[in-house]
Amino acid sequence: MKTQFIPELAELLRLVEEKFARRLSTTTDYELLSMVIEREIGSVVSSSTLKRLWGYVNYSSFPRITTLDTLSRYVGYPDFKALCEWLKENGATVSSFFTTSVLLASSLEAGAAVRIGWAPNRVVTLKYLGDSKFEVISSQNTKLRTGDIFESSEFILGVPLFLGAVTRADGEVTPPYVAGKAEGLNLLEWA
Repeated sequence: MKTQFIPELAELLRLVEEKFARRLSTTTDYELLSMVIEREIGSVVSSSTLKRLWGYVNYSSFPRITTLDTLSRYVGYPDFKALCEWLKENGATVSSFFTTSVLLASSLEAGAAVRIGWAPNRVVTLKYLGDSKFEVISSQNTKLRTGDIFESSEFILGVPLFLGAVTRADGEVTPPYVAGKAEGLNLLEWA
């Protein structure tokens, strides 16, 4: 089963970081959180499981319900189902306006450079080709490759970047791709 972006899971991760009172960004953070959870509620979630959930390392399957239940208990709910019910009843996952940096492709001229990044240490430099198309000029620590081309109408800081497909330099078309699944883009620069 492929991992899906679901708002309830994203909200659970946000609540865990809020209670932990720090953003998870290093191996030490995940190890410390694992120890804190065990100390506070007596259940174990390994640091490697936490890294997969936050997208710090590759993750290709849906987390076990026992893991979601444990994290839900850590933030004050009996289990993940109860958290989801609370979110549904309280409208925590419905639409809302928010403030952040947004880059619209329509505001760029062909040839413009764009840099995006996400945790941990992923950085991609893009060249705008026009008509909402971008070419990867350089890529550090990502699955995107130099020469890849994709379409995106916008980039939003703090929000994951979802791409319908990426066309490789050899013509291969990939399945959909998400960058910054756990925390969204943390770098957005253009010139």
